Amino acid sequence: MRAWALMILIATALAPGAARAGADDDDAMRWPHRTTALYLTAGGRYLGDRSVAAPGVTGELAWGWGRWQALVDGRAGWAFAGRDGGGPAIRAGAGVRWLARSYQPDSSAALQLYLDVGASVEHLALADGGLTLPSAWAGWGWQVRAMRDHHRVMIRFVIRIELSPSVDRARVDQLLCRGACGPTVTSSPLDEGFSGGVGVAW
Repeated sequence: MRAWALMILIATALAPGAARAGADDDDAMRWPHRTTALYLTAGGRYLGDRSVAAPGVTGELAWGWGRWQALVDGRAGWAFAGRDGGGPAIRAGAGVRWLARSYQPDSSAALQLYLDVGASVEHLALADGGLTLPSAWAGWGWQVRAMRDHHRVMIRFVIRIELSPSVDRARVDQLLCRGACGPTVTSSPLDEGFSGGVGVAW
């Protein structure tokens, strides 16, 4: 995942600027003043040596100025973890997004690449107790954006990499294993995760 992130960043830095294809080109490199988005997402994370998967639905509000957007989002899903099958997973976060490139073959639509960073807090409500997990994330996405008649509908594909401070290993084993897991091997100060999804913004 880190190698993919590095390749995307290098490609973005070396790629040519926005393609010129008509009067809407300047608008193509600007975010709309405000957008709402809804995504179907799936992701997973490590808590020490233990893995947790959490698909869900994410909603987002964003405010744009030029090539930048500020955003807040929230996700409701289900964490598949523990011997009882898991429990609800609720997440809230905020971040910023930068419109990196826009290719507009004609006046009707544009294919765009963006990068974003932010922070979030997620709570897993498992049968034997809860875990609250702060994290920082960085990601990128592609979108097909309608341009004709100032109609701003976007179909998006999103990928994010997340890092969070490691949680107490004994607490993780208590909630996820109930003595059924092997001994803890990982001693990293950070736990890693990722998420991805597809959605519509308007």
